[in-house]
Amino acid sequence: MATVEVKNDGGKVEVPDGSLLADIDGKCSVLFACKSASCASCKVKVLEGMENLEPPNDLEKAGLEIFATDPSERLMCQCKLKKGKIVVEY
Repeated sequence: MATVEVKNDGGKVEVPDGSLLADIDGKCSVLFACKSASCASCKVKVLEGMENLEPPNDLEKAGLEIFATDPSERLMCQCKLKKGKIVVEY
């Protein structure tokens, strides 16, 4: 199992290895509005564990070009967690 810690919540969510981070919708306070990388409601800063995320897919790359200003930012609706733990904040 992999772990997602949302600093703003102070809690952790466990997901199976290889899960899309959109799977934590409703289990944390990160908002997931469109789930298509077009609104950035789920944009977070990865504080720890960037190496545990798959590289951005084409949809996320396009969304990041529009909405991200920091290389540590990702769109959770498109991220896939390989394994291990990530710590994010929004």
